[in-house]
Amino acid sequence: MTPKGAIFERIDCGKDHEHVKQGKKKCPTTWWARVRYVDPESGKPKDLQRRATSRSDAVGKRDKLIREVTETAGRSVGSERMSFADLCTYYERHYVKEAEYVGDQKVSGLRSWYTVKKQLEMLKDYFGCKALRLITYGNLRQFRSDRFKAKTKAGTQRSIASVNRELALIRRMLNIALAEGWIIKNPFRQGESLISIAKERKRERIITPSEEKALLDGCNAPKRRHLRAIIIAALDTGCRRGELLKLRWRDVDLDRGVINIIAFNTKTAKPRCVAMTSRLKAELEQLRTAAPDDPNTRVFGIMDSVKRSFAGARQDAGLPDLRFHDLRHSNATRQIQLGIPISEVGRILGHQQPSTTYRYVNANLETATRAAALLDRFNEQAVETLSEAVN
Repeated sequence: MTPKGAIFERIDCGKDHEHVKQGKKKCPTTWWARVRYVDPESGKPKDLQRRATSRSDAVGKRDKLIREVTETAGRSVGSERMSFADLCTYYERHYVKEAEYVGDQKVSGLRSWYTVKKQLEMLKDYFGCKALRLITYGNLRQFRSDRFKAKTKAGTQRSIASVNRELALIRRMLNIALAEGWIIKNPFRQGESLISIAKERKRERIITPSEEKALLDGCNAPKRRHLRAIIIAALDTGCRRGELLKLRWRDVDLDRGVINIIAFNTKTAKPRCVAMTSRLKAELEQLRTAAPDDPNTRVFGIMDSVKRSFAGARQDAGLPDLRFHDLRHSNATRQIQLGIPISEVGRILGHQQPSTTYRYVNANLETATRAAALLDRFNEQAVETLSEAVN
């Protein structure tokens, strides 16, 4: 049934009204907009009414109701009182769960579900029970501003990347609300983009050969000897920390010199394989000799993190600003310097988009100096060519 709309006047009169007490004869009237339609789920007829201030206001509200019922098949009408907190609860119940796979492909859930759960708690506290349909572009812009002003737990400035991830979560939730017919439009689309990836700070920390030696020397302490092989693996394969720590012996082929990174352990849920360098293969062969004869055993024997041991090693090496992820950056930059095409570097690192690989490749001083030398040679040849042409 196509929604049908109408407008009408209603006479509001009673013996207790002021105009009656004052001896006025005319009763006051109010304008109303009405739309009738059939609920697609229950099949029952529905009647909507909205009070208006004038005839033109009633016409506007009638037309708006008709558009809303038509676009959402009446679903948005029943969600008028739905709050942002309700949306958070819905999203958590249906989307925030551990990732599920069929073969090598993720079919549902989130890999970082715990982080998202914490973000939802923050969003509930911020927006509270504000009506979902009343959230505006201005509210979202104010949220971004407030998050930048709020310090982290460590008392430091919150990063642009961190706020971008929170805004991306809100945008996804509002897109779901739009798809479900709970809202008519996503307020993110009502102004310029609130998420700027280009403004995120890019790390340009590349480890030098001398710094690498100092870092590996820092692994000689008794409680850090497990760290040496992990650092070499990160430098020579470009694998992420999580991919390395979850690696099991069944994924390592020492005969072929290949490591299989399974989809379950990758950030992008895509499998790939990487080759071993000679020094990495030597480290792994040494670890395999001392490891239990169980293919499901973790290669590096670490169950959670290497944060503490890595912090100690970099401190002893005099590299307090070095992060573990910088080893992955260094691997990408070294591959580019050795002439490997950036598209192939991206496949080795497990990137889905070439733009992601560009973020990892840094033009350090050595690269910049080499580029300047090549330009000097080009300029000299250009001058020689012009001189020969004149003569």
